[in-house]
This record gives sequence, C-alpha cells and structure tokens, in this order.
Amino acid sequence: MLHTMDGCSATFLGIKNYMDDNDPLGAYGLNKIELHHKSLFDTFFSLTHPQLSDYTFANTFIWRDSIHIRWRLLDDCLCVFANGDGGLSLLFPPIGEGNFQTALSKAMEICRDFNAQAHIEQQPRVEYISETLLPYIPGGAVVEPMSGDYVYSTRKMIDLDGGELASKRSGRNRFARENNIRCETFSEQHLDQCLALLGLWQVQSESSPSSTITSVRIKRAKEISATASSLENAKALGLTGMVLYANDKLVGFTLGELLHDGQTCSIVIEKTDRNHRGSANYIFNQFCRAYWAHTSWCNAGDDWEVPSLAWTKQSYRPAFRLDKWVVWPAAPVQLAVPYVPAPREERVAEIVPQTAARLAHAKLADLNQLLLLESRCFDSKEAFNRRQLRYLLRCPLATTLIIRHNEQVVAAAVLLRRRMPKGMNARVHSIAVEPAHQKQGFGRLLLKRCLSILQTEGISSVYLEVAENNSPAISLYESMGFIKVRRLPDYYGLGRHAWKMHARIAPDSLLTEQPVATAAVTALPELCL
Repeated sequence: MLHTMDGCSATFLGIKNYMDDNDPLGAYGLNKIELHHKSLFDTFFSLTHPQLSDYTFANTFIWRDSIHIRWRLLDDCLCVFANGDGGLSLLFPPIGEGNFQTALSKAMEICRDFNAQAHIEQQPRVEYISETLLPYIPGGAVVEPMSGDYVYSTRKMIDLDGGELASKRSGRNRFARENNIRCETFSEQHLDQCLALLGLWQVQSESSPSSTITSVRIKRAKEISATASSLENAKALGLTGMVLYANDKLVGFTLGELLHDGQTCSIVIEKTDRNHRGSANYIFNQFCRAYWAHTSWCNAGDDWEVPSLAWTKQSYRPAFRLDKWVVWPAAPVQLAVPYVPAPREERVAEIVPQTAARLAHAKLADLNQLLLLESRCFDSKEAFNRRQLRYLLRCPLATTLIIRHNEQVVAAAVLLRRRMPKGMNARVHSIAVEPAHQKQGFGRLLLKRCLSILQTEGISSVYLEVAENNSPAISLYESMGFIKVRRLPDYYGLGRHAWKMHARIAPDSLLTEQPVATAAVTALPELCL
C-alpha cells in the first residue's frame, strides 16, 4: 500500500498554513485542522485497509481541541500530531503512498524537538497503528497492543436474534412498551436539546463507579468536548444522526458515518439518558435499522480500556475485533533526507482555501490532462505533444510533477537529468500553471520540489531558460539561488531573447530562498507561473 517514489516523494501544497509567531506548533509547519481540510483527509484515509474507526476526518476533527490535534504532509504522507498529556506524538502512523519510513523519521524528529523545547522527557509515541501498517515500523521500537475496535454484523444488530442477545432484545422491547416513542433524523433544530442531554449524561457519568479512576475522568471530560463538536458540526462533517424521544422528551442521540470501504458504518457518538432503561438498546438497534441496513458491518470503536465500556461492547457479541497498537519508535531515527522545517516562504496566502490541492508525480493516466494544460499555457510551437509527453512520463531521467485541484491537473513541472563527463546535471524544462490558478504560488512550490528532488539524488547542478523580459520570473529564480550565465538571442523566436540560468545545490543546504523582493509572477507564453 505504501510506495517509495524516486527517493523523494510528492508533498502537499497549500490549503492554508497556520503559522504565527505565538504558535510554537505552527513553527514546525503543523497546521490546525479545519473543516475545509475534509477532502484532503478523506483522500488519505481512503488508502487505509482495514480502516479503523479512528481513520476518518470526522473522528479526527471532533477531538481537535481535546488533544490539540495538528497535521502536516511529509513525503506525501499525512502525519497527524496530538499534543496530549505526554507531549507531542503522532495520533496515527503516516498515511499515504509516499515514503513511510522517511515521513515517520521526520515526524518523530519534530515531536522530539518540540518536547525537548517544552522540557518534556517522555519519548513520543505513535498511536492507533493498524495491523496493515504495523510491519512498516522500524525495528527496535517498543510495541504494545491497544484496545481494538468492536465490529458487529449490522444485520445481527438489527434483528438482535439468538439467545446471546436476549437481554438486548428484552431491554429494547421493555423501553418500547413503557414509552411513547418517536425517532427523528438529527438536524440543527435538535442541537440545544442534545447539548442539554449531554450535560445530563456528564452528571450521570460522574456518579458511576468508574468515575473514581483519574484516567477515566480525564477521558470523559475530553469526550464531552468531542461530542459537543460532533453535534455542532455534524452536517459539515458528513455525519448521519438520529434522536430518540420518549413521551416528547429527548432521551438519546447518536451519530455515525459510512467508512470508505462502503460496507461498514461507524458509530461515532451515542448518548442516552440513563434514567430511561433500555434506551441505549433501543437507539442502537433503530439507528442500524433505519440508516445502516445496507451495510454489512457496524464498527462501534474501542473501549478506551474502561472496564464498564468493555463489558457493554462485549455483551453485544462482536463478530471480530480490529487490532491496533501503540509504538514508541527507537530514538533517534537516522533520516534518509535531512529534515527541513517548513520555510516561511512556503506559507502561500490562501491557496485554494476550500478544497485540497496536492502535488504528485504524474502518471500515464494524467496524459490527457497534461496535454490540455500545455495547450492553455503555451502556443503550439512550444507545447509538448502527446508523443513527447508520453516519452517523458516513461523516461527514467525525467520527472513530471503535477498539482491537482478538484481532481484536475492545474500545474506541472518537467525536470530532466543529463549524464555528463563530470557527473549528472539537471534542467528544469518547463513550469506551467493553469491561467485561472496563477499568482497562487504554485510555480514557486513546483520549483522548490524540483530542487528538493535533485538535492536528494545528489545532483548539484541545475539549469533553466527564461525569457529576457520576464522580470518577475527572473526574480523568482534568483530568489531560489539561480544566476544568469548566458544570454540566448532569439531563443523563443525572432526578437524573443532568453537567459540561461544556473544554480548549484549543496548536499546539506536547506534550499532557503534569498531575500529578493519580487512582484507577483505573471504568465508569459514560454513560462506560465
């Protein structure tokens, strides 16, 4: 499921980087999680199998305040951080198709550095590791099992048949007999009543025997915040909800979502008034019946290692458990590529704020969209044709990077290598950005990624050509370390001269930009930025 990509994988562009000088986590390039990040997270979580209940945007978002969740893409892997009681750690292992090992190493370095600055001695950990991802953890790590997800047959939760579920049927039926019941689809009009019930549930939970355990009290307090967030943002998160009334009084609510496999529903939240016996049996049964009958499995999450919750979940007789682990990687892990904190120059203002923009290595499947991009950015004499693009996509000495926005290729860069008597050098052949997406920093970030790839490969010399009158582009290249080495008369046609520019990349350089003030880079036929 995880693949190394030419030694230096793609990275994320844009959305919005939340870094300010008063935010210590932001200084590490760690972003606050916002609702408009949903499509990005969904893309990454869809790659997981089997999918734990934890691997969803909704489940991550609702806990963002309770455990101070942040995220960053490292080597084309989604890395989600939590700054909890034991300092900064990874909430999940790196998820994606990039370089898992390098992403994990970089993430752990961030955690260790942050914890050292905060004088936290505890080693950072990686939580909620699925069975599929566990083998990718490097040797020498300390591995401990966590409570796994409880997964039930949805049909069985609807029918509640068999002797082993007799008590559940009895509780459901008794509640139905003793009350005038109605169920409604959750909407904003139910919010205040649900929040009031949540407050009542908190009081009732505090009187339970398990509330004397400090760790349980802390978890319950965080759960209150997460539950309130799920109610307040249910529609934006794509959650399906139901409320339960008994004698015109709201006595229960539940929220769930369909996991990416399309066969499993996940029960994210369920709360009922404990004074109404059987209400929990009833709402779980009816929620499955009314909204999830088309699914095969129902994932009710783990039990937090709370004995009373474990007993309840086990009493429904799960079909199986999804195992998961927590790991303390051996420290420190040697990085394959020097870690570079997110430079301030990459904080492009509001790049596609409402949708995901991702940088990736182009594949043959992108050929048609690349042709369309070429036609919109270059005239017919300068644009690549289908045969040329197909060759570049297959050539081992060429790399074509693309930026996708709403599943469309809106920017691309072509990087070529050449074997020379003194070693390899490289040429940035072209950078193209769809006219509608120019002046958003895509060209700058594509160029940075090209230089980063070359640095990783140990190639220290790179050239490019630029129109003599394209001052903004020249300023951009100079800010990235390029210098003019030769004027090229009539390079783009009669009277259209160019500069050949060259940059050297030191193996240990951080690829920082020179402080050259530039205007917004405008589009010219030979180079669209």
